[in-house]
Amino acid sequence: MIGRSTDPRGAGTGSARVHVLCVDDEPIVLRLMSRLLERLGVDVTTATGPLEALGVFEPERFDLIVTDIRMPGMDGHAFLAQIRARDPEVPVVVATGHASLDNAIRALRDGASGMLMKPFTGEEFQAEVRAALERSRIRRAALQYTYVTPILDGVALALTAAIEARDLETGEHCQQLGYMGERIAILMGLPELARTTIRIGGYLHDVGKIAIADRILLKPGKLTDEEYAEMQRHAEIGGDIVSTHVSMADIAAIVRHHHERFDGAGYPDRLERTAIPLGARIISVADALSAQTTDRPYRKAIPLDQAWAEIERHSGSQFDPEIVDLFATLIGTDIMPVAPDAVGTTIRIDAVGRGATSAAGTPPAESPTPDRGPATPAGTPEAPRDAARVPAPVVASN
Repeated sequence: MIGRSTDPRGAGTGSARVHVLCVDDEPIVLRLMSRLLERLGVDVTTATGPLEALGVFEPERFDLIVTDIRMPGMDGHAFLAQIRARDPEVPVVVATGHASLDNAIRALRDGASGMLMKPFTGEEFQAEVRAALERSRIRRAALQYTYVTPILDGVALALTAAIEARDLETGEHCQQLGYMGERIAILMGLPELARTTIRIGGYLHDVGKIAIADRILLKPGKLTDEEYAEMQRHAEIGGDIVSTHVSMADIAAIVRHHHERFDGAGYPDRLERTAIPLGARIISVADALSAQTTDRPYRKAIPLDQAWAEIERHSGSQFDPEIVDLFATLIGTDIMPVAPDAVGTTIRIDAVGRGATSAAGTPPAESPTPDRGPATPAGTPEAPRDAARVPAPVVASN
């Protein structure tokens, strides 16, 4: 018999929930396991035997399997072998009252991730489940970094090229944001996966522009109120595009929230302070710096020192002051002014760990979608109205 339970506390959160399959021929044990797992906030499917469990099992459907060893119809060892043939990665904890060294060795050889001896306490059961799930999470993260990250980088840069095909200044701008964001992540001591997430978030921050009409995206002048509201949608649209898979959730958060303001006056969700994802707070500063120091058809890029002064002036209101302080350590080292006769930009950005320099000097001056003027203090009538490049009517950004 198959049973299912869902903890109502997790319903409607929008986040991916852990799903555990419990297999045991004793209904009392299954009920106990279900209650203990529900207290951990996970979804549970129960099966009274291996054959029933195999009937509902699908690769990647379950995050963990907890199974007995001695059961009618098929023992736990044969069941484990069947599971491993279908999904080599799903963690399996063997819970049995027939403990012996031979049983333990055989279970581990069959691919068990852990073992529980009956009778077990609730604390022992929950601790083993947590440990198995954490081991699985670490393994997935390692695999993602080793195998998936190069693919994500390639896809991100391909999408950046697609944006650049419509908005000629954006492609180089996106790469600058990726480089600067990753450098700040390194300064913060973030792990490699987090650094990669921020880098790719910088590459993809403007991917939502793909859905913005050319009459708005390519308009050379200031936007009307209606056009401004439509352009603002690129952050939300981009977040939706990137969030199509749960593994991209953290990147999607950067894309969605890179126009939020530290004081809560940004968009799309008016988040403030640390409610704004860390990666989005980092990319927000990088976005403003890159936009101000790049030529636009109706204005020249301003010098690095002037652009940085604007960012410092809005530290604590538009930008996270701690992030601004970290960026300040890069000015003059990783982020350098270029020669006065340089074309298209006033800065040079050293790429992180790539032994190369970002092609910041590549002239994007022919871009049809520039900022609508130099940075203007908030509240003044001259504040630029291009929402795609102004997180709020303060410091211009893309």
